[in-house]
Amino acid sequence: MLSAAYLIIALVDLGVLFWAAGHCLRYRSNGLLFATLPLLLLWYDNAVIAIGSTLGEGALLMNLNTVRFLAHYISLPMTFIAIGAMAREAGFRLAQKKTVMGAFCLLAVYFIGHDLWLFSQSSLYPSCFADTLRYTTHIAEYTACGPDAEIGAGKSIPPIPAITLTVMLIIFGIFLWRRSGWKWLTLGSLGAMAFFAVPFSSTGGIFGNIGEPIIMAVVILTAVDIAKRRQQAGTQPG
Repeated sequence: MLSAAYLIIALVDLGVLFWAAGHCLRYRSNGLLFATLPLLLLWYDNAVIAIGSTLGEGALLMNLNTVRFLAHYISLPMTFIAIGAMAREAGFRLAQKKTVMGAFCLLAVYFIGHDLWLFSQSSLYPSCFADTLRYTTHIAEYTACGPDAEIGAGKSIPPIPAITLTVMLIIFGIFLWRRSGWKWLTLGSLGAMAFFAVPFSSTGGIFGNIGEPIIMAVVILTAVDIAKRRQQAGTQPG
């Protein structure tokens, strides 16, 4: 049943991706473009988990999971750049400075390099929960695939970029709410954070995966709203 749920999430991710791509074709917005990039393989992450138990342990599933990790580590930090671009497009004075935009880009590059380096030092182990099978960098007691599993092997890579990103989205959302009345980035990010906070040990992490398309959809909606306001301001007579 859990595998089927991940497949449904993958289909939702694909729907959000195509919806965002349509907006990217309509609006020329760097914020919207960088907000869409993490969606390119978000569906893949859930699809691999969904089919893991069908494929079984082996090199194929391990390679599919390697791509899953790499896609996550490279694409997620693009949202930091999206925040900076959206702040600039929304007219925040501080964001107009090249040094500030450069700081958002450096933050993204730092997290990409940091997590890729940690991943390069890690090994992958079979990880089971309910009817799902995937490969992860750490075996916990609740993800052991059998009595012979080496509990405690490996080392988990903490989701510091995701936590930092969620906090920054909430903060940016508050400023945006005060400036233009757009409250949905703040509320959506807080709602997604509630999903992220559900312990992996009791759910296998699926609530975190449910929260991902929610927060990404809210980011896309925010970028679209900013692009619309910018377009309308540009067409109004001076």
